[in-house]
Amino acid sequence: MVRDTYLFSGIASFFIGALVCNAILGLLHWGFAGQPVSHDNHLWNFLGMTLVGLAATLVGGCPLRQLILSGEGDTDGGMTFLGLLVGAGFAHNFSLASSPRGPGDFGAIAVIVGIAFCLTVGFLMRETAKS
Repeated sequence: MVRDTYLFSGIASFFIGALVCNAILGLLHWGFAGQPVSHDNHLWNFLGMTLVGLAATLVGGCPLRQLILSGEGDTDGGMTFLGLLVGAGFAHNFSLASSPRGPGDFGAIAVIVGIAFCLTVGFLMRETAKS
């Protein structure tokens, strides 16, 4: 499976094609600065993605996997994806989401509370070995 590059070559072609088109049209800007919806506060970028990774691990897979599972009729995947949608709406309505100006007003607090919550759930709900 690893040595078969047939499927990867298609993905690589799309990526290279998009890169070349963006370079020709002058839309290619390297780095975070000047991008439409990004900021260069690397600490909160890292901590926010740490929270996403930790929460995704606790629910059993990445958000894309949850979307695919919900499309296959999996109720857990569907509820998880609905929770992601409601959470995104909540974050944007209550100044938790970031913007090009930086993290939201209460975004840093929400990330810290989220990490603490996920760590608490992860440690308290783990399976213990039976002796």
